[in-house]
Amino acid sequence: MPKKFISIGFEIPGYKEFYEQYSSRQSLLDSDVVIFAPDLDYYITSKFQGKNCYGENESFRIKEDTQHWFEEIATVLENGINVFVFLEKYEEFYIHTGQKTLDGKGKNASVTNIVEISNNYKFLPTDINLVSKEGSEIKFNNNIVFSIFWNEFKEYLIYECYIDNANEMDPIFLTKTGDKPVGGIFRFGIGKGNLILFPMIEYPEEFYSNIFHEEWAEEAKRMGKRLIQVLNDIDNSLKRNAEKTPPPEWLDNQEYILKEESSINERIGEVSQKIKDLALEKRDLSIFLSEEILLKDLLFEKGKPLENVVLKALKLIGYQAENYNDGKLEMDQVITSPEGDRFIGETEGKDNSHINIEKFRQLNHNIDEDLQRADITKTAIGILFGNGFRLTEPNEREEVFTEKCINSAEIKRFILIRTPDLFRVAKYVKENSDEDFAKKCRDTIKSSMGKIVEFPEIPQS
Repeated sequence: MPKKFISIGFEIPGYKEFYEQYSSRQSLLDSDVVIFAPDLDYYITSKFQGKNCYGENESFRIKEDTQHWFEEIATVLENGINVFVFLEKYEEFYIHTGQKTLDGKGKNASVTNIVEISNNYKFLPTDINLVSKEGSEIKFNNNIVFSIFWNEFKEYLIYECYIDNANEMDPIFLTKTGDKPVGGIFRFGIGKGNLILFPMIEYPEEFYSNIFHEEWAEEAKRMGKRLIQVLNDIDNSLKRNAEKTPPPEWLDNQEYILKEESSINERIGEVSQKIKDLALEKRDLSIFLSEEILLKDLLFEKGKPLENVVLKALKLIGYQAENYNDGKLEMDQVITSPEGDRFIGETEGKDNSHINIEKFRQLNHNIDEDLQRADITKTAIGILFGNGFRLTEPNEREEVFTEKCINSAEIKRFILIRTPDLFRVAKYVKENSDEDFAKKCRDTIKSSMGKIVEFPEIPQS
C-alpha cells in the first residue's frame, strides 16, 4: 500500500494534494511521512524595531497554529513517524501577548499593546538553536542513507540558517567553511520517529510554467516525483535501522565476549589512533598550506585581505611594510625600502570593473596627514595597488586602471601597481631567494612615479 505524505508549508511539484498551509488544522496522524517548512508569509504583518510585528488577530492565529503543529509533531514522533523539515530562513518577530497597559486618564488615556519576541521554529518539539545565515556551498558527510538525495538534489540546495546545538544532532549537511550543520537527524529513541532537517531546496525559474509561479513545468513535476521516491526510501531505511534493539550493557561482561572480539576491538583502537594522528597532521598541513598560498590573494582579493597580502609581498621583495593606525590616522601601508625611500600605499579591488581615482583623495589625505607627524620630515611617495576585474583570470583582464586614473597619477606623481604583477615577482623572489632581482623590483617601483610599474622580466630558470 503506498505511503501517505502530508507536506505543511512546503510544496512539492506535481503533488498539490499533499500540500497544506501552516494555518491548516490537518491531523498528522493521517500520514505515514510528514514534510514540513515554517512558511508564515501569508500572515499579515507590520514592522517594530526592525523586525516583523503581527497584530492582535494575526498573533493569536500564529500562536494557535504553532501550538497545533507542536502537539501534532510531538505525537507522530512518539508514534514512530518520521518528520522531514526543510529549513526556511530563521526569523525572529514580535507577537502580541494579549496584555495591555493604560497610560493617562480620561480622553488623554492611551493603550499600549505588550509584545514579545518569537520565531518561526517554535513548532518544533525539541530545543534547537538556529542562526540566520545564507549560502549555497554545502558539504555532505557521506551518510549512506542520504547519499541518493545528495547526488540527485545537491545542485538545488541552499542554506538559509545553520544549527548551533549540533551536539544533540547527527549532522549530515555542513557549510563548506566552518563545518556549521545545515541539516541532520534528531533521534527520539527506539520505536519513535526521527526529526530530519534538510537545507532548503530552491527551485530554478525554468521549473515554473509562467512568471507568476502558478503552475509547475513538466521538468519540475519529474523532479517532484523523484523527490517523493527518495524521501520514501530514506523513510524506509531509517525505520529498518530503528527495528534493531540497542545492545544492553551486560553484553560487555567477560562471559559473553567472543573469541575474536577483543583482538578486533584492539585493532580498531590502533586504527582509531592512527586516524587521530593523521587528522592532527592534516590539520597542521592545512595551516601551513593556508599560509603558503596566502600570496594568491593578490590575484583575486579586495578589502582587508588585499591590504594584508600586499604587505606580505612587499616584505618578500625587501621592504619594511606595515599598517598604520593611531586612532586618528589610518593607512593601508607604510613602506620603507632598504635604500631609504618611504611610501604610503592604498589598495583597491573591484569585482568586474576598473580601478578609478576614488582612492586618490584618501591617498592625498594620508600623505598630508602623515607629513604633519612630528617624526616625519619628508613627504612620502604615494602608491595605489589596484586589483581591477579581480574575478577574471589575470591574463584575460582589461587594463585595471582607468585612463583618468593613469593621467591623474602622472600629474600627482603617484605610482600605480597591478597586484597580479606584484604576485608574479613576489612569487619568484619567495621561491628563488633572488635578492638581486628583488633590488631590481624596488628600483623599478622607485623609478615609476607617475605611471604604472612594469616590473623586470622574471629570470628564466
